[in-house]
Amino acid sequence: MPTLKYPSEQFPGPPSVTVEIPDGWSPVRVPGTLLAARRAEKGGSFAPNLVVRGFTRSAEFTIGRALAELKAFVTERPDGEMDEPFEVEIDTVPFVGVNVSWTDDTVGDVVQAHLFAGARRGQVVDLIQVTGSVGGPEVEAEYGTIQELMQTVRVTR
Repeated sequence: MPTLKYPSEQFPGPPSVTVEIPDGWSPVRVPGTLLAARRAEKGGSFAPNLVVRGFTRSAEFTIGRALAELKAFVTERPDGEMDEPFEVEIDTVPFVGVNVSWTDDTVGDVVQAHLFAGARRGQVVDLIQVTGSVGGPEVEAEYGTIQELMQTVRVTR
């Protein structure tokens, strides 16, 4: 009887992802994510954070569909806005990025930067979604930190 194995050549696993986190940040376990980190210092109403998720989708899936799903989520939020998507290459991997924002009753302004990278693998698409979030009165001061952190993302197969 043949044996199936995961990961294997026939059933390869998802891509590997690494992120360099700065001093004062800690890794956190978040269900449904590949990895996550947040600023560990206390203070403020919202801890800036970075979350990396991985999905396996059907071969028909596109980054445009991922953006549409994100837009649907954001437009349900008070004052929800989505900027125009942009393209960026990080360590030879092409990403589509987009910034979104909304107003939270408790936190105030929330801003997220999203990066999406996809790679076809036979009948499926491996999708990596990197999300950096900042909120509250520290939004403007912390946004640059999130952008720098997202530039350290490395995706390898």
